Formats: sequence, structure tokens, C-alpha cells
Amino acid sequence: MHRLKKAPDSYGTNKVKKSGSKASPEGKVLLALATLLALSLDSSGWVVHPVQAATQAQSEKDWSQTVRDVLTHEIDAQIHDTSLWCYRKLTEKNGKELLFSTCQSRDLELQRLIAVNGKPLSEQERKVEDERIGDLLNNSGRLKKEEREQQEDAKQARNLLELIPNAFLFQKEAEEGDLLRLHFTPNPKFHPLGHEGNVFHHMEGTLTLNVKQKRLAEMNGRLTSEVKFGGGLLGHLDKGGTFMVKEQEMGPGCWEMIMLDVKMDGKALFFKTIGVRQREVDTRFQRLPPSTTVQQAADMTRERDAKVEAQKQ
Repeated sequence: MHRLKKAPDSYGTNKVKKSGSKASPEGKVLLALATLLALSLDSSGWVVHPVQAATQAQSEKDWSQTVRDVLTHEIDAQIHDTSLWCYRKLTEKNGKELLFSTCQSRDLELQRLIAVNGKPLSEQERKVEDERIGDLLNNSGRLKKEEREQQEDAKQARNLLELIPNAFLFQKEAEEGDLLRLHFTPNPKFHPLGHEGNVFHHMEGTLTLNVKQKRLAEMNGRLTSEVKFGGGLLGHLDKGGTFMVKEQEMGPGCWEMIMLDVKMDGKALFFKTIGVRQREVDTRFQRLPPSTTVQQAADMTRERDAKVEAQKQ
């Protein structure tokens, strides 16, 4: 993914949240996979082994237009979503379980680390978090840099989502209420212009669409073949890598990610191991006023930290 999560000063991380720059979680996952696959900037070094999809019978419905309609609305909804939230973010990465208190203002999403492996931070560790957040709020140059990166990532992620209707062939798996689950396989006729789109030649999985609200509720995917860089000399990603991302409606027209799970393995140049293991579960969503300032968001993360500390007593 560009990166699944931006590398923080400590365990914490902060993301800029500008109206019009919000990217869907599915798009971020695809962007992350595209970045993993783009270890070599020379797309001619790729060795692509697309999985041949089963040819759809003439009598079957072509679901690509349904997918296109839903994703067009999904992208538009994400661009215009100005809702603000506080929530709990539990992540598992590199063998550690990290719990964050996360609150958003119009311009910035702040995350405060509040527990590691189920243990609330010590007084000294909480002080470090206070200093980290304070330093960020007082560094306008860093805020602007993160804002630019967030906007670029959002644009790239949306571009990848736009490719999905053409990149895959779709078959209906199940339908229940407003939810439609489609199985997708690579479209052998799809030839992306940029190297990022090559990720689709190695992927199959399922899309779960809310057809009434035209939202992408869930996406599951896996690498169906080994991905080689430079004929294998520069490295590879193993067949069988998986990802899953799930969204849920939090309010009328407001959808947020509630779960992310990524597992990828491989080797890079000089036999360096590539290992991506990340799981995130977001809970306890609380909507905030649209006028919430950055300072108020920071204060609210501290209040949630205090509640964890109180529970420890």
C-alpha cells in the first residue's frame, strides 16, 4: 500500500483529514498492494501470470455495470464525506497489539496510543504521547507535508477503485437483503497503462455490495500466483497472500472501516524477507460536531486515555 499505516514518531500516528481527500479503505488496501508489487519502477521487469477466469455464459448477467455504479457512488461519497468521529482502534502488527484513541477534526485525525498488549501505558509513556502530539500540532510544515501525502494517496486509491469494473470478471455468489456478494477473477483482456494496475492480474476474491445504498461493504482478496520482480532476481511475493477490509454504516450516508486484515509474504533483493501482517479492528464510534478543532480532538483522545487509566485502578 503506499504504506498500510504511516510510520510514526513513536507508536502513534496522525493522518490529515481534508474534505475531498478521504480515500476508501478498499482503495487504500489496493494502493498498498500496488506499492508492494512496484518494488521495481521499470514495469518491463514484471513477470505476470494472470489466472484465466472462467468464461461467463451468454445467459449470465454482466455484473460489471452494477459494480461500476456502486463504486462510482462509493468514490463520490468518500470525497464528500465530512463526518467526524472518535473511535477505538485496535491493531496487531509485528507481534504487538496496540490500542489507540482516535479522534478527528476537519483537518487532522489524531491517534493517541493508550495500551500495548492489553496493558495501559505508564505515566512516562503517556507523557511521551503528550509530547508527540504537542510537537505535531506546533509543526505547521510537517502538517502540510502529511496533508499533501494524504491527498496524493487518496487520489491514487480512488484511481485504483475506478479500474475494478474493467479489471475483473464477476459472478454472483449470494444475495441477502440489500447485500450482493460477487466473486471476481482477473479479466485477461484488461491491460493497465500504469504498473500499479498490474496487481489485479494476480488477484481474485469477493466483493460484497450494498446495492440499495450503493456502497462497498466488504472486499476479500488473495494473490493467486507468485509475483516476480525482474524475473525473480529482484524478489517475489508468495502465492496465497490475503487481505480483507470491511466497512459499516455509522449514520445516514456515513460509512467507516471497522476491520482490516492483511497477510503477505515474500522475498526482496538479497533475500530480505517481505512480511506484512496487519490487523485492525475499529469500535466505539462516536460522532463529533463538524466544528471540532484539532485541539479539541487532541483533548478528546486524552479523555479516552484517562478512562482506560481509570479502569486500571
